[in-house]
Amino acid sequence: MKRKILFLSPIPPPYYGSAMSSKMCLEILENSKNFEIRNIKLNYSEDMEDVGKINKNKIKGFLKVKKEIKKNIKGFNPDIIYLVPATSNLGLIRDYFFVKEIKKLTKKKILFHIRSRTIKNNFNMRLYKKMFSGERAIVLGEQLIKDISNYIPRREIFILPNAIKNEVSEKEIKKIIKQRQKKRFFNILFLSNMDKSKGWPKLLQACKILKKQNLKFNCNFVGDFKNEKDKSMFYNFVEKNNLQREINYLGKKTGKEKNKIISESNVLVFPTEYKLETFGRVIIEGMMFGLPVIANGIATIPSIIQDNKTGFILKNNSPKEIAEKIIKLENPFIRENMGLEGRKRFLKNYELKKYEKEFVKILNSS
Repeated sequence: MKRKILFLSPIPPPYYGSAMSSKMCLEILENSKNFEIRNIKLNYSEDMEDVGKINKNKIKGFLKVKKEIKKNIKGFNPDIIYLVPATSNLGLIRDYFFVKEIKKLTKKKILFHIRSRTIKNNFNMRLYKKMFSGERAIVLGEQLIKDISNYIPRREIFILPNAIKNEVSEKEIKKIIKQRQKKRFFNILFLSNMDKSKGWPKLLQACKILKKQNLKFNCNFVGDFKNEKDKSMFYNFVEKNNLQREINYLGKKTGKEKNKIISESNVLVFPTEYKLETFGRVIIEGMMFGLPVIANGIATIPSIIQDNKTGFILKNNSPKEIAEKIIKLENPFIRENMGLEGRKRFLKNYELKKYEKEFVKILNSS
């Protein structure tokens, strides 16, 4: 008999790492013959500018989700309740009320898949305690266990690093590397939402340093800006520092368009300081395409990148340090070797097939 799963999570749109990972998990379960799934989308933001704001559409969405939860717990009677919670701001308050409703309707444990950091303030900690106590959880790395260890015992916490489907065959990766070798310019890539906390201003400043040192390069920024103010700040910096030839803003890209940009790049730079950062899905996307990755050493990132082998882990996350690491990768032999080591690591640890088995195993133990 199939096990019934009530799947509650933000899923795209808008497109950001957590929502995309949740969509992947949903597809794994929907393609399995062992589960019957009912999916309830928790988020009602239309784009990244809408995230964290209240509007009529979100209020209607909140009431709709609450009604759907009640209907499915009573009518569907799930064996497993899987929930990806927000851990800060309005999303946390929203999900607290959903969890409260679930606990009122059933005594079955919730399996939380926690994809963002917890924020330690009195208000949040009270909500975490009420939400998580007595439940089970999946976290993305050993470094993140401490975020919830005050609420959930260690035996009820599972570690499951993020993964993505390998979209590049060995034949294709060889072709991509040959094409990179023919390129005259050194192509740097920033791939994330264009939230300042993801580090794009620091990479801009690093580009200013690189130009002063006469490095010939292009730097592409791919992602959605949260607001027009930040977009103006980006373009003003580029113009003020005469970086129009070196800097390109390409906007939000998905699917084949995004993959083409990654394949034509030489290094991925991810100087994130985002307070909720857990994993950095873009890191393994870069590794899949054989790119060395330069990233800030927070959350689980030091366990993904092997420093000086598959890329560089930033200690200070300063523009100067970013520029220094990029200059080291100007050497094509070094960056190609690092990129290939990163791809090997991706295939071994972060490819979807291994993840599928572990994910299903955790659900079957619930």
